[in-house]
Amino acid sequence: MKVHASALTLLRWLAQRESASVSEMTASGLMSSREASDVVRYAMRNGAAERVVTGTAARGSARYRSTGVPLPEPRSTTVVASFDGLLRAWGIAQEPPELPAVRTRVYQIDDGAQDNGSAQR
Repeated sequence: MKVHASALTLLRWLAQRESASVSEMTASGLMSSREASDVVRYAMRNGAAERVVTGTAARGSARYRSTGVPLPEPRSTTVVASFDGLLRAWGIAQEPPELPAVRTRVYQIDDGAQDNGSAQR
């Protein structure tokens, strides 16, 4: 996951500073403005970064710092949808039961062809 790798890079960079704004992250050449915004949001969602409350409310002046909380490991496998839990909750068998067959018959259709030798007598 690219965002996870970028977040690790950003957190190492933030660990060397008290705090930084997205514009400072961009000016350092670390990543683009869009990527920095996405990475900061990802780190904040996971508790690895936090917004520093300052007295200024100017747009784009928000500052962020590392909390020291490690990011969770990214998912290594693709999540596959499974309805097994619902089937169990609803009492639906996951494997169909084998039902006894009642009166089975085998029919064989004769094509009506007779042996050529008996037909010529």
